[in-house]
Amino acid sequence: MKKVFLLILVISTLAVASQLEIFSSSGEWAFFENPARLLSMNKQGVMGSYQVFSGEGESLGTFLVGLFQTPAPNIAGVLYLKRSTLTESSYRTTIEYDAVFSPEESLNVGAGVSFTMDQEERKEIDLHGGVSGYLFKDVGFGASVRDFTLWSQKGNYMGGTYLLKLFYDSSRKNRFSYSLVFDQEVLENRIDFAIGSEQKAGLGVSMLSNTKTKESAVKISLGFYATVNNVSVGFSTFIISSPVSSDPFSEYYYTQGTGIRFAVRW
Repeated sequence: MKKVFLLILVISTLAVASQLEIFSSSGEWAFFENPARLLSMNKQGVMGSYQVFSGEGESLGTFLVGLFQTPAPNIAGVLYLKRSTLTESSYRTTIEYDAVFSPEESLNVGAGVSFTMDQEERKEIDLHGGVSGYLFKDVGFGASVRDFTLWSQKGNYMGGTYLLKLFYDSSRKNRFSYSLVFDQEVLENRIDFAIGSEQKAGLGVSMLSNTKTKESAVKISLGFYATVNNVSVGFSTFIISSPVSSDPFSEYYYTQGTGIRFAVRW
C-alpha cells in the first residue's frame, strides 16, 4: 500500500510543459525543435497549444495557434502566431513561418524567420534553421539553431539556441534519443524515451547547468499524446529542481510547467 501511495505521489508531483521527444520530433510540433522535421506532417490542418510555467512568485503563459500546409512530395511549411505573457504583464508576440525541403530521401533541410514585438513595441527579427536525416537504417541525427537574432531594437544580436541530436528508432517513431541543447546561458544534456504510435507516452530526463554561474539542476518531463482519426491531443509536464536561467521568457527560469496541445487535420 505504501508503494502504491508513493507511486501516486511521484506521478502527482511530476504532473505539474516541455517539448518532449513525443512532441518535438513527430507530427505538427516537430518544427519547435528543428524546422527540418516539418516533413513528418501528413495532412493540412491547424494546431494550437497553451503552456504555463511557474516559479517563485512568477509565471509565464504562452498561447500558440498555427496553420500547416499540405505537404508536397518534398516540401512542407507552417505559419503560426504566438503570445507569451509574464505575470507582471510583460509580453512578446511572435509570428513565424518555417519551411522544409528534402533534397534526398534520407535528408531534410529547413529554415524559417520570425518577427517579434514586446509590450514596449520593440521589434526583433530572428532566423531559424536545421538539418535532419538518417545515418543508418535506424539511427538518425538532427542539428538546428533557433532564435538567431538578425536584427533587434533591444540592441542584442546573434545568440540563439542550438541543438545536436542522435536518436535510435527501429520503426522511425523516435523511441530513444540523446540531445545536447545550449544557448548563451544554459547547457542541457537530455535523454528521452517514448513508446507507442497513435497513443504515445514519454519520459525525459535532463541535466542542466548554467555556464556562467555553474549552478546545476535536474529536469524530469512526462507526456502523453493520442490521435483519433484526424484529431490529436497531447499533455506534457515537467519539474526542475532549481531554476538555472535569468531570462523570464525561458522555461529554465521556472521550476515547473504544464501544457496541452492539439492538432486537427483534413
